Amino acid sequence: MKTVINGKVYDTDTMTTLVSNTTYDNGNCSGQTRICKNPGGSYCYVTGSNGQNLFRINCIEAIAKDQIAEIIDGWYLNDKEFKALLEEGIVEQA
Repeated sequence: MKTVINGKVYDTDTMTTLVSNTTYDNGNCSGQTRICKNPGGSYCYVTGSNGQNLFRINCIEAIAKDQIAEIIDGWYLNDKEFKALLEEGIVEQA
């Protein structure tokens, strides 16, 4: 998926996923939400739909680094995701 936001191309094929969260609707997987980083260093919020929820759409939204911690508040992180967020300076060890 590709889109242009403020003159920058956001391409999910070239992005690095920092953290992801699978969304369920009535017990069925309806898609995934990801926080990604472009090769150029820009961050984005990516939502993907598999068609199970008609209100969920495929979308890429540019976000600032300082917004990420608030967006992912409450998400369960695996060790790889936690390490990536630490390295980016998005979260800190409690």
